[in-house]
Amino acid sequence: RCNQIMLIKNMSILYQLTLDLMGFNHNAFSLYHPGMSEETCFADAHQHNHIAICRLICVKRKYVAFWMGSMDTAAKMCKLHKKYCNASSGRLVSIINSSFVDGMIALYFARKHGDDEEEWTALGESTIQTWSRWAECSSWNFVNKLNLLEAEYAFLKKEDGTAIAKYDASIKAARDHKFNHEEGLAEEKAATYLLHMSRHNEALAHFKNAKKCYEKWGAAALVERVETAISVLSPLCVCP
Repeated sequence: RCNQIMLIKNMSILYQLTLDLMGFNHNAFSLYHPGMSEETCFADAHQHNHIAICRLICVKRKYVAFWMGSMDTAAKMCKLHKKYCNASSGRLVSIINSSFVDGMIALYFARKHGDDEEEWTALGESTIQTWSRWAECSSWNFVNKLNLLEAEYAFLKKEDGTAIAKYDASIKAARDHKFNHEEGLAEEKAATYLLHMSRHNEALAHFKNAKKCYEKWGAAALVERVETAISVLSPLCVCP
């Protein structure tokens, strides 16, 4: 019975993640108990030292915050998640996704050049090293994400030629391997870089491509967010 309860809670967390990305304002935890929410589930798990549940909720919150562009929340969850990583290792797929998101968060905040730049840069560099090893084992699954991490690192180091090449490589690999969501992410990150370089027309094209990818993925919340960026950027572009 205990295993069944844990399984239902895990399924509720992952279902809530899906609902959040799809833009549905529903409480997945009501499937387990009518009065339960993500917050009360986390509080209960923390109180009873259910490390696996606490860890998964942190990963879920970090993942959703990252994809929604709420980077301060993503960074907070990145740090909180580490408090629950000393027990069992967790599911491999969770470790892989969490590692990639951690690296992307780290390189984003390293570019802010704050007091913690050295810490974030070190995390970004160690993540790239890890993904380089993984890509050697399975290029199909990992190379597009490695390319994107390397593109963000080149962005940090102001290496324009490398950044553009790596963004393009990430987009192509994700498209070739049918990872619609990660193709969209690479398109969006390329757009952000080009916007930083005041290359507005190129940035707009990448944002529009990102929107198409997120539509294929079924993530309506991400589509809405990118549409906002497109509406803001469009007046700044020069018609060919």
